[in-house]
Formats: sequence, structure tokens, C-alpha cells
Amino acid sequence: MKKLFMSIFVCLSLLFIIFYVESSSVSTKQEIKNNGRYIPNEVVVKFKTNVNKDIIRAVIGSIQGKIFTYLKDEISISAWEPGEVSLRSFRLDPCLLHIKVPESIGTEKAIELLSKDPNIEFAEKNSIGYLSETEPENDERFDEQWALRNDYGSDIDATYAWDISTGNSNIVVAVIDTGVDYDHDDLEGNMWINEDEIPGNENDDDNNGYIDDVYGYDFKNNDNDPNDIDGHGTHVAGIIGAIANNEIGIVGVNWTVKIMALKMSNDGSFCTTDAIHAIDYSTANGAHLSNNSWAIGDEYNHALFQAIGRARNCEYGSGGKLFITVAGNYSKYDWYNNDQRPIYPASYPYDNIISVCSTDINNDLDYDSHYGQTSVDIGAPGRNILSTYLLGTWREKSGTSTAAPHVAGVAALLWSKCPLLKWQTAKKRIMENNDHLSSLENKTVTEARLNAYKAIYDSSPPSAAPSSLNAWPTGWSQINLCWQDNSNNEAGFELQRKKAGEGDYSTLGSQRDNLASYYDKTATAGVVHYYKVRAFNFAGNSSFSNIINTTIPATTPATPTGLWARSPSPPDGVQLSWYDSSNNELNFIIERKSFSFPIWEEIGGTMQNVSWYFDENLQPGETYWYRVRAWNPIGYSSYSNEIQVVIWDY
Repeated sequence: MKKLFMSIFVCLSLLFIIFYVESSSVSTKQEIKNNGRYIPNEVVVKFKTNVNKDIIRAVIGSIQGKIFTYLKDEISISAWEPGEVSLRSFRLDPCLLHIKVPESIGTEKAIELLSKDPNIEFAEKNSIGYLSETEPENDERFDEQWALRNDYGSDIDATYAWDISTGNSNIVVAVIDTGVDYDHDDLEGNMWINEDEIPGNENDDDNNGYIDDVYGYDFKNNDNDPNDIDGHGTHVAGIIGAIANNEIGIVGVNWTVKIMALKMSNDGSFCTTDAIHAIDYSTANGAHLSNNSWAIGDEYNHALFQAIGRARNCEYGSGGKLFITVAGNYSKYDWYNNDQRPIYPASYPYDNIISVCSTDINNDLDYDSHYGQTSVDIGAPGRNILSTYLLGTWREKSGTSTAAPHVAGVAALLWSKCPLLKWQTAKKRIMENNDHLSSLENKTVTEARLNAYKAIYDSSPPSAAPSSLNAWPTGWSQINLCWQDNSNNEAGFELQRKKAGEGDYSTLGSQRDNLASYYDKTATAGVVHYYKVRAFNFAGNSSFSNIINTTIPATTPATPTGLWARSPSPPDGVQLSWYDSSNNELNFIIERKSFSFPIWEEIGGTMQNVSWYFDENLQPGETYWYRVRAWNPIGYSSYSNEIQVVIWDY
């Protein structure tokens, strides 16, 4: 019955879209001659989670679509398998597809048709964006970098910040741009190298989906050489991390850092899908933050928005990544106030974004820079900035493209001093410790320009040690901790742990300032765990808290109780929830039976500590029963109570 219902649904979806295509198959030659704001005959479509692959195939097939893999191979819809990572359009999102449609349908019509399908979250264009620079008025080379130190009070006080830290080779900054001249004498020693990849063996040694990606990747040309032929990305990279004390060229905000070269443009323009691939690569391969000196204009792009969200929510490194980007330039986008007319990605509402406008040597807002009292965060030097360029040279450039990497450089400098820093605190330090400028009043959130020294300076270590540390098991591999925060000037907390039989404590992880709790998700059942915590800031550490120990019971889990269910209106599924009575489960197993099929069957499960489940694709008019039990490697709990749900046929 369920298969019949699914087949009918697929057929109806197919017939609906075919009708629309045939009734409006107008030529899209005008689209080919579009204004350059998107790639013609391509669509980026996001299907809702758990949509059956047959439905997806039917919908894409109905517009005669083909799928681009993340490596830009074009495959037929019949060859596509959602569970095969190598066939995904985007490695980190299996529901997001990059589609090619025939010219007879075109982008606009395909979006119109796809947007009517209830299985689709969104369908949108593969937008074209532009790097955000203004060309310098002349090519004259200045003898000094005014943005780092000058006599006018308009620099970022880099020389004072360098008294505290000059950088750290373990901090990785992804430069998402035109690539980087990684052989440049002022950059070569600070380039990120993928140590898990063996150069030139034509194998994906680290299983990250890319072959021989030693310095990063070229998403524009779909190869492993992100070398720069434009100069924009090389200029950005030098601002962040040109090598110091090598008797040539310039110095970056960081003397020591690792620049991950991610190329998504050859000449200043790019398509959004390549930017998304680059963001996802930086997310999955260990960058602490990314610099994004580019924009796509005022058209909201859902797929790009979600890629930035994946960077924010990832669990690598600092537990999420900062996304530094530009406010935009009038010479590229002919408006100034981003509050009145947004520019993306700067105007997306994610809190891991820092949007940067440009200031000049006189502490004025650069004449070409966008601004926004609520949409642009901070200013940074961006006019006549000297940095590295192609073929081992140096050159001045101007614009918000050169302002943003000063902020990215300072963020990296913060991590170089405090590697355990969370991204939220890094942003907070930049936003709250800076130089107020009258020229930026009512023009940015902070009304201020970047100051590296103020961001990295603390006058003394945390004022008091944490106390009352407590720990208790909540799952087969999880122990929760909490403590009393007694200081008023910490930048974060360092958690240390040792297990029974281990000699020394080691760093387990960190927590941001003012949050006095932590989840240890790598615990081992049946083993005694010992914990201690201390506060840290840029001047040092507090002493440690008390030591606490606890053990996850290596026994069968307790039985879930209080199983409850509801079917929303209209009835698109059943929401289940229950009380987690156990402190050592690894999973919860959900079982179901129905009036038509009165035999219990396992339909899904949840991870430890997740006590809710949504059951979809149910048949209207049917009656269902549910029950839940907990499981770990020792065994199963007893079943919970049973709950009955009727799916009303509206």
C-alpha cells in the first residue's frame, strides 16, 4: 500500500511539471544574453530532508535536468545515487543539487516549475559574484604600510600587538579568492600544506574528495592547482600573512600563519556554486576562519547562506568558523547604504560573519566603500594598501577587499595567542576593542575602526579560578560538566581530563567566556574520568578548579518513559517524544506497527540524549502504534509505554 501511495505521488508530481514545461516552452535565448548576474541554464535546488530518491529523480527528470557532481562531472539523473558521496553536488549537503537544464527550459522557467513542488525547500540561480576591489589611482610603491603603523593615528596598532604575538603556524586562514601565488618569496613559507596528501601520486590520500590538493584547490577550473593568475587573492593573502624579517617586501598582520589557497575565480567574476564548494572545503579541512573579499550583489542566495551556516556550526577546530567579508564597493555595486539595500554575503544574519567597510589614512570612510549602521560591523584600512602581487612583486590596491583581510589577520592573531579561543569570543574582542571614529558614526555597528593591539591586550590574567566543578554521565560516550565562573575578565575556559591509568592530564577542549558548562562527547563507559578547568585570557591563566571524577555505568540502559505523540495538521507525519531515564544509552530505537500491518518493525533511531523523533510519509486514515527502547553495547532496555496515533484524512 505504501509503495502504491508513493508511486501515485511521483506520477502526479511528474505530470504536473511536464504540463507546465509543455505549456510554456519558450526560447530562452534572451537568458543566454542575460545581464551577467547568473549562469544560464543552471539551477541550484534544495530538496527537503528525507524526500524519496524516486521523487527527486522524477522532479529533476521532468525538467530534463542533469546533475553536476562537486567535481563538475555532468551525470544523468538515472546515474545519481544520494548515498554516494562522490556523486553529490555538494559534499557537505546531500540534499542540495546543482542542476543543468536544456536551453528550451532555461533557468527562470526551471525555478518557476521547481518552486511549486512541495518537496523542494528552494530553487535558485547560480549567481555570479565579483571580487570587491577598487583599482589604485597609480602604481607607485610606498616605502611603508600605513595601515599597520603611521604617524596619523589611522593604523591598527599592529606593532604594539606584535609585542604580544606575531602569529602561529598552527592557525589556518582560508583565502577564498582568485587563488594565491604560493611560490611568492613573501608568502611561500606561510602557505598551508595538506600534510595528509602525497603530492603527485594522483590519489585522494586523505579521503576528503579531492586528489593531490596540496595547497588547497581550484574550484573554478576543477583542478588541484590554486595558483593565482589575477593577483587579487595574492594581495589579500599578503595582508593576512606575508613573511616578516626576510629582508624583502612587506609584512603581514601575522608574521607566521598558514594560508589555505581556495580558488573560485580567474579574473574577478565567479559563480556562487564554486564559492560554496570553497567554503565547504575550508569547513571540512581545518581552517579557523575564511577571508571572503567578494560579493554577489543584492540577490539573496539560500545555498550560499546555508554554506556559511555549515561553517558556523561545524565541530572542527574552534567549534565553528568566522566568515570575514566585505561591505562592498560603489564602483561594483552602485549604492552605498547596505541597510537600505543589502549586499550578500555581508548582509546575511549569521553571527559568525564580520562585515568590513574601508577607511583611509585620514580615518575617513573610504569614498568608494559601502556602509550600514546595522549591517556593516567595523571599518579597517582599505585605501592604497601595499601587499604581495603576481610574479614575486608587490602592489597597491584599494577597496573593501583590502580592508577585510586586516580583520581576518587580527582574528588569526588572536588565535595565535589563545589557540583554544572560540569564534564567538574572537568576534567579540574585535567588535568591542577598537578605535571609535566620528566618520563611522551611524555608518557601522561598532562606529569604529579595527585595532589589533586593543583586541589582543589584557592587563592581567583571569581574576579568579573556577570552582564547584561537577560532572555526571548522560550517555554511553558523554559526560556533562558545569562549574562556577568566578572571574570577570576571562576569554574562555580550558577543560583538562585524564582517565584511570593515564599519568597526566591533557587538554580536552574549551568553552567561550561566560559559559560555565561543557559536554565531553568522547568519554568511555566503565572507566573513571577525572576533570579540572581553568580560565584563560590573553595575559595568562587562572589556577585550576577542584578535581572531579565520574564513571559511565557499563550496564544495560534504563527504560524510556512517558512516550507521547502528536500528528500536526495538515498531517505530514507524527512527532514523538519521551523521557530519557538512562545515563548510559548509545541510541534510542523506535518501532512502529499499524492497523494494516500489525507487526512491530524498527523504523529509525536517535543518538544518545536525543529524545524526540519525527515519522514521515504516513498514510492518511491509518492508525499507528509506537514504542521506544534504549540500547548500548551491553544490551537493550525494556520497551517504553505504547502510544496510538490516528492520521486523519482531511
